Amino acid sequence: MNTAPRAGTFHLWRNVAVPLMLLSAPTGSSGALAQSVNYGAMEQMFGEPVTTSVTGKPQRATDAPANIEIITQDDIRRSGATTIPEVLQFVTGVDVRFNGIGGADVGIRGYNQTANPHLMVLVDGRQVYMVDYGRVVWEAIPVQLAEIRQIEVIYGPNSALYGFNAAGGVINIITYDPRKDPINTATVAAGTQQYRAGSAVATGRIGEDSGLRLSLGGFEAHDFPPGGLNLNDQLSRQSPFTGTFNADGRTKITDAVEAFADVSFGDTRLSGPSPAGAYLTEEQHSNSFRLGVNANTPIGLLSLSGYRNEANVNISNVITDDFGDQFSAREYETQTVSVVQASDLVKLGPDHTVRAGLEYRVNSDGSALLAGSMSNTIYSASLMWDWQMTPVVSLTNALRLDHVQMQYSGFLVPGSGITAADYSNTTFNQPSFNSGLVWKATDLDTLRLTAARGVQLPTLMDQALQIAPGELAPVGLLGRPNVLPSVIYNLELDYDRTLTAIASTLRTAVFGQRTDNVISWPFGGQFGITPAGIPAFFSANVGYTTAAGVEIGLKGHSESGWRWNASYAFTATSDNTSLNQGGVLTSTVNYACSAPRSVVDAGVGYSREKWELDLIGRWQSNFCDFRATGANLGLERVSIDNYATLNVRIGYAILEHVTLALAAQQLNQATLIRTAGPLYERRLIASVTVHF
Repeated sequence: MNTAPRAGTFHLWRNVAVPLMLLSAPTGSSGALAQSVNYGAMEQMFGEPVTTSVTGKPQRATDAPANIEIITQDDIRRSGATTIPEVLQFVTGVDVRFNGIGGADVGIRGYNQTANPHLMVLVDGRQVYMVDYGRVVWEAIPVQLAEIRQIEVIYGPNSALYGFNAAGGVINIITYDPRKDPINTATVAAGTQQYRAGSAVATGRIGEDSGLRLSLGGFEAHDFPPGGLNLNDQLSRQSPFTGTFNADGRTKITDAVEAFADVSFGDTRLSGPSPAGAYLTEEQHSNSFRLGVNANTPIGLLSLSGYRNEANVNISNVITDDFGDQFSAREYETQTVSVVQASDLVKLGPDHTVRAGLEYRVNSDGSALLAGSMSNTIYSASLMWDWQMTPVVSLTNALRLDHVQMQYSGFLVPGSGITAADYSNTTFNQPSFNSGLVWKATDLDTLRLTAARGVQLPTLMDQALQIAPGELAPVGLLGRPNVLPSVIYNLELDYDRTLTAIASTLRTAVFGQRTDNVISWPFGGQFGITPAGIPAFFSANVGYTTAAGVEIGLKGHSESGWRWNASYAFTATSDNTSLNQGGVLTSTVNYACSAPRSVVDAGVGYSREKWELDLIGRWQSNFCDFRATGANLGLERVSIDNYATLNVRIGYAILEHVTLALAAQQLNQATLIRTAGPLYERRLIASVTVHF
């Protein structure tokens, strides 16, 4: 972290950064830049990691008009993590629930739940999520930790800047550019729980203008013990594994035009909770491909790209019928996301930058749970204006409009009161905005005031689940096409200060948030009787929820090799919904108790010659979780006591290009109750990494 005075940053951007930016253009979401930005050159210029994802121009995290935390490749390596959620679990304001080895749900600022739909995850501008529940299968993301340049955590609703799923926040994963960053590395690892893993990343250059990066990796292990899971869920669990392959290529066609393409494949098997609280095993076969072009033109930096994500899902679980007989049930799904995006980034004079974007998206899911196929088509338009009002004050405003149309084809539950015409006749128009005012009060002090209106659209299961009475429960489970999007309002004040005396940066945030039209799953949501007299649980808008919090963190390092970080986050959430009334538990959606109010993260590390030593710890207060009892839709509430966990990593370079490492996760306790699911066990992992 560079703690030198930052005077003249505005002039640096005007006179130096803008010409460098002319070699790249935005792609991915309307707010995310292509990885063709030369991050290495930018880091050298600014003396620390930079972000371009908010405004399109390179900025320190403290200068951006949004609250951003940047996790570098060094941070990832030193964490000893084997997955992205393991990296995120020690980030201020981030809540991670581990459902076993490899499976996790991630939330920001208290808003976490099973199959969490509030979080947007991007990989080099491509959104990765499952359209059934809006969830993220982290192990299916086809990138290896070694090929990640940085992970950006963007706090709060940012729908106008990143897209409709950025309701609670954004995880923006940026990999190394195959044209500019020759990453060549291989790692093998083994550990307790019979853990075995391997990965390899290789980069090749074709002349001076083209580059190709290939990566593959995976793991297998015996999962954690089932803990308090019911017998059906215990029998449903299988050992996890994953394997992914990714190819990422870029070529400079002319000095002003660059083309890019990537393709990936993956297989995963993970056990984790469903929105109904039951633990299932899911096998997923996924593939993705993307094509795009960036061009520097007289009318701005133009980008056009398209991608398609496909996942074939096999979900299996054990069910006990009314006679006590157990049988294995399987559910097959085919999910696709097809996206075309275009954007233009224009600099109007020295003080104004404008970015306009258009997006066309089709989400589709074919499943027996839907008794057919459900899709929605989304047309989006966005506009961002960044104004450098004075050398020390900037204002950024962004607007976005999402227009949603639905289509359903299949067999609706008889007597549900819903027809196929209800889907084709229901549309939504949802605006969102983000506004950020940044004041560099001194060379060392920055104040940031942000306001936002975010949008979380209903998922396909929210809209079209079709389970008749007697199939899974005595009552029906039905989606509704007229479920309204959730709307999230957020107001935040941040203060960042560079502390040169101790080579550190102090970051603070105070925020307040309200979510209207909270969406409940059809599983245990709103109970009612259809016009034909069928009792059923429906997806519905069930009220509102509020959150308020404070975050404070300190991070720094010294030239002698020491590094340190410490932070505290407090988030208080209150629910005002119609769920779980009268002491009867029906829904796993409960924000008021489902995340810890207080969290302390701290770490210390030291590097000397061939050695690296890092200790990272986390303490969090108590919270509640839910799991199925095994009887129809029965739920039980599980209280998770406050706990502390400590991770340690030791690395030693035995040769110039060969590093041995030993990592211990949860070193302080052999077993720990961290969720209502499996017990979390201590893990020891040894690895060998070769750079070539």
